[in-house]
Amino acid sequence: GSSSSSTSKLVQSGASMPTYGKVAVIGLGVSVVVAINHIFSRGYAHRTALARGTEGVMVAGTAEEIGAKRPPDAIIILGGGRPSTLLNPPSFVKNRCDVAAKIHNKAKAQGIRVPLVTLSAGTAHASQLLNSHGRPIWEASASAAYMVKEHGVSPKDILMETTSWDTIGNAYFARTQIVEYTEWKRIWVVTSNFHMPRSKAIFDWIFQCSGGTKTGYELSYIETENVGLTDVQVKARQEREARSLANVHRQAKEYPTLRDVMFFLLQDHGMYSVKGLNIDGDRKTEDISEDLKKSYQS
Repeated sequence: GSSSSSTSKLVQSGASMPTYGKVAVIGLGVSVVVAINHIFSRGYAHRTALARGTEGVMVAGTAEEIGAKRPPDAIIILGGGRPSTLLNPPSFVKNRCDVAAKIHNKAKAQGIRVPLVTLSAGTAHASQLLNSHGRPIWEASASAAYMVKEHGVSPKDILMETTSWDTIGNAYFARTQIVEYTEWKRIWVVTSNFHMPRSKAIFDWIFQCSGGTKTGYELSYIETENVGLTDVQVKARQEREARSLANVHRQAKEYPTLRDVMFFLLQDHGMYSVKGLNIDGDRKTEDISEDLKKSYQS
């Protein structure tokens, strides 16, 4: 069966972040909210030195309830798998988009513009979707088109990052191609439950790297339901994420500046470097299980 929960959760990083009050969960008692926060404070936030020792505060509630709080300067929505059409990203990615779009629309109704940023060119674990002209339909394009079509978000309120092929690239190119050229400081990052621990570690690392044009970013994280994935697929993704998290902590220490990360990606990373090419020009792909492969497709 599908694995899902009933709420979105807001996670905060950074010593200067304001504290949001607890929000009642629809259909659940306050005791459950307290329990969720307790679980989170016991380590789910992956407290690290990069987060300046500050544990996140998780607030459970609907997208509208979270959106009614002080809106951010922008919301970043991570990609997560191959869309089946331009308007049909994977269900768990649609759920990320649903939450972000509802918060955006809530702020817009209050006269506040909150730009949305969709991420990712694609994934190493699924073939690239092409349009009728043979051009790629990026994961970021599908997320953007879905929010325009299903939630009435203005195209002018969405920016697409279409360079990245993994979560480290998501964070690096979002910052260096887009965020650095804006006035944004308070940014909310949206991804799924299974993807949150590693995503948070990566975005904390990349947005605290020195060498950029700005400092003092305040990141918060909204964790969404694992919609559309079977329990087996969720377990496979969680296990993979947990294995990769240790590498992220090591890489964050090894590459503390944006320049360091750039050379790591372009010289050593399998999806961005010449080093990652085979003689015939195809990228080397990791051998993964069928359940894991299916989780990267609509």
